[in-house]
Amino acid sequence: MLKLISVLPPIKQRKLRQHLYKYRSLLELDTSSYGVGRQRYWLEHQPILGSGGRSYQPAVRHPKFWDFCQTIYQRASRIALPDQPVLKPDLGLIAYGDVGIRAHRDDPYAACPAISINLSTVPTQWGYTPNYASYDKRRPRRVSEDIYQLPPGAIIMFNSQNPHRVINPDLERWSINLWQISPSCRPYFQGYLDAAPVTDDNAVSFFPQVREKEHGQDRAEGHTSRETTVGVPRTCS
Repeated sequence: MLKLISVLPPIKQRKLRQHLYKYRSLLELDTSSYGVGRQRYWLEHQPILGSGGRSYQPAVRHPKFWDFCQTIYQRASRIALPDQPVLKPDLGLIAYGDVGIRAHRDDPYAACPAISINLSTVPTQWGYTPNYASYDKRRPRRVSEDIYQLPPGAIIMFNSQNPHRVINPDLERWSINLWQISPSCRPYFQGYLDAAPVTDDNAVSFFPQVREKEHGQDRAEGHTSRETTVGVPRTCS
């Protein structure tokens, strides 16, 4: 399951990129085996990869920017999962540059519904293999990978437990990726929160007045569509 939620207008893309570039000194090299050489930093909390979702540590906290991320995630969940309670993210990851990421499923910390915001300068090739047809891990199937062309500013919701990858991104691409903690890892995450309460710092202002074009949603009448596609998919064997 992969759904195009909306496409940010150019002015908001530009402001987002300006904000992220201002904090580029926070970027570190990815420690995952499938993202070698990629530059990234975590938002709010950082899962310790390889711990099976049992261990976490504090990450970058920009409260007002995080409010924006939460708004995007909540809006996406209303559109993609209209019959479920509105979801809120627990953590995020910022990635930058022309190093892609090999096909992978996100670590156990990640609940199935995930959000990615593509802030590229040209369309981004995004590979996705929908073994699970919805936002859960029921009824797996054997399917081929689809290759999507994500336009600059695209906001997508996808199942993080389906294999996905970024192919040859452009040099100045940023992405914002948001997750909830999975139910199986929630007790470990809550224990971490209880042991190390977070504090606000690095507050930054952001731009809620700039609105994006929503795909699959009629704002005037409040209708949603489940049929939205992302770019033109090409199936690979």
